[in-house]
Amino acid sequence: MKINVPEKYADLYLKALSEKKKALEAKIEDFKKEIEEIDNHISALTSLSIFHDTPSYTPPRWEPNRYQEEWPWTKKITHYQEVKTKIFTSSEVIDYIIQKEPKLTKSKVRSSISAALSNKHKSGAYVKFVDPITSNTYYGPSDWFINEHEPYLDHVPDDLKERLFGK
Repeated sequence: MKINVPEKYADLYLKALSEKKKALEAKIEDFKKEIEEIDNHISALTSLSIFHDTPSYTPPRWEPNRYQEEWPWTKKITHYQEVKTKIFTSSEVIDYIIQKEPKLTKSKVRSSISAALSNKHKSGAYVKFVDPITSNTYYGPSDWFINEHEPYLDHVPDDLKERLFGK
């Protein structure tokens, strides 16, 4: 970068550039601190039990096939999936859990289920299918899908089959 500055203004220009450089360096440091704080929050949140199928403690003995309030969110989703045996929306899971645990708030259940489904999808355990007609998002285990965009018909709910195929 070549700049023609009259000699009498060179000192002022140099001082202005130095101050601008210091201000930018201070902003960079602030951004680095903010990024570190965000990383710490992400680490703390993802270490919570809602993001893991296997808790670090020994789980209590549960009756098979019976919903348990003590389950982690991922187990509650898996239970709903086993009961329904069809791909499902997050709203369906939320309504099911609220029905089983009326004392929970819908916003708490929604945020927890959304986070758990997102993690299951990111890990590849679940596939996300978007209904091209309603834009509703459905989830299901990856083995319920032929490929990333096509669930097996046995696992497609009747209302979705009707919309997609007119059957």
